[in-house]
Amino acid sequence: MLKSKNKIKILIADTIDLSGLKYLPLNHFTIDYKCGMPNTEILKIYNQYDVLVTRSTRKLDKDFLEKCHFKVIASCTKGLDHIDLKTAGMKNIKIIYSESGNTVSAAEHTFALILEISKKINLSDKLVRDGKFSFYNFQRNELRGKKIGIIGFGKVGSRVAKYAEAFEMKILANDIDKSVKEKFKKYDFKSLKYVIKNSDIITIHIPLNENNKNFISGKYLDLLSDKTVLINTSRGDVIDEEYLIKLLKKEKIYFAGLDVFKNEPKINKLLFKLENVILTNHTAGKTEESRKYISNDIFIQVKKYFFKK
Repeated sequence: MLKSKNKIKILIADTIDLSGLKYLPLNHFTIDYKCGMPNTEILKIYNQYDVLVTRSTRKLDKDFLEKCHFKVIASCTKGLDHIDLKTAGMKNIKIIYSESGNTVSAAEHTFALILEISKKINLSDKLVRDGKFSFYNFQRNELRGKKIGIIGFGKVGSRVAKYAEAFEMKILANDIDKSVKEKFKKYDFKSLKYVIKNSDIITIHIPLNENNKNFISGKYLDLLSDKTVLINTSRGDVIDEEYLIKLLKKEKIYFAGLDVFKNEPKINKLLFKLENVILTNHTAGKTEESRKYISNDIFIQVKKYFFKK
């Protein structure tokens, strides 16, 4: 229990689901909502608060973190590439995030992209609306029997594998973490090169860090064929996006489904000219349900941080 009688002060600086606040005892916490406040304004009042609650749309860089003294920064996200973790560590700022709150949403969105590409739902809808009901001259495919390569077999990747099993697909897994391989012994773990070269559909589920920037580089993208589908719902920077665009333009890859991009929200406009890619606006992990799960997870962790030291 806290020794201090003073209440813990929380600043919520971005729009989030507030359902998780029910886990905070009001006699120990006070909450201020200042959604949309720019970082420059936060720096003027940071010394009034112990906790900053934010989202991935807010960049917390070295300059910001060096000037503030929050005990905790709680990010309602799974990824943390919007925060300078090195500087936060040097300042002894505890970073809280939700490792699994959006797992189901991200995995479902991944499969939605796979199904859209395989069944051409959007194209069929347009044909019906354009009065071309009897036009069937476009490719559709079954998923049964197809090889799906899952790069990154953590919470999201392993759930995608469960969905793939329901569609009777063959699963090729790849992960650098030995503990993951031990946990999921029933799956066929292969080298990255093997997975990329031998999969009909490849889906990426790895975090963004210094080691993973352009992890799927040109040399790996060159292993794809004109029958391969590539899905990315992790982070845009894990793929060499410029090289991918070149291959898509030359139809060296059959199709891509992208929910994430290198310079969000300033998307490379060359992507808009391609007909063999479907684009969604970084919504894979963002659903009504996941917002609640993340909120609950975040505020439970905040409470534990202050009351279980």
